[in-house]
Amino acid sequence: MKVCFFVAFTLWNFCYGCAGIASHTTPIKYRNNTQVPPHIYKVHQKILKDSIKHLINGKSLAYYPKENDLFTEIIIDTIFYSPKKDKAAFFVITKNSNDKLLSGGNKNEYHYDAHCFTAYLKGDSTFNNINWISASNISNFYTLEKASFRIREMYLKEFSKRQDVNGNSMYKYNLDDIRFWDGPIWKTKEKIK
Repeated sequence: MKVCFFVAFTLWNFCYGCAGIASHTTPIKYRNNTQVPPHIYKVHQKILKDSIKHLINGKSLAYYPKENDLFTEIIIDTIFYSPKKDKAAFFVITKNSNDKLLSGGNKNEYHYDAHCFTAYLKGDSTFNNINWISASNISNFYTLEKASFRIREMYLKEFSKRQDVNGNSMYKYNLDDIRFWDGPIWKTKEKIK
């Protein structure tokens, strides 16, 4: 009896995780596995890091608080590509000393913030129209690993479940869903272009 309970509990925990969210909400047949060669990925990380540095210097999009400056460490955590490789979404984690927090803190301790951005990709080296998805962001995490885990959870498991005031799905798909690339978030941007 104890063995059956343990197996059932382990299986439930594996499928639904600690937060009660299915371990992967995107159906297998819709999962996006688009990749680029490792050397291109590294080039893209560098380009996006420079782009985010420019946003921080300009205090624009996600980087208007006083805590972001020339000393902000920028980590491009993950880049997702559309099947046509003409669009990208990416997670950025920033590291700042705690003395830059609005409430103040120790300059020898650090915190991590994470954001998600989208962009159009042209060729192997040009990202256009970088936009911040302001729907879900995290701040003041004490480790890089926890910040990375949480931003992934938000955009790979919970993003499709976000609702508007009427209870309708706002984004319909998670970032790892091939349908995301033609979803509502891009329709709005195409109207602006």
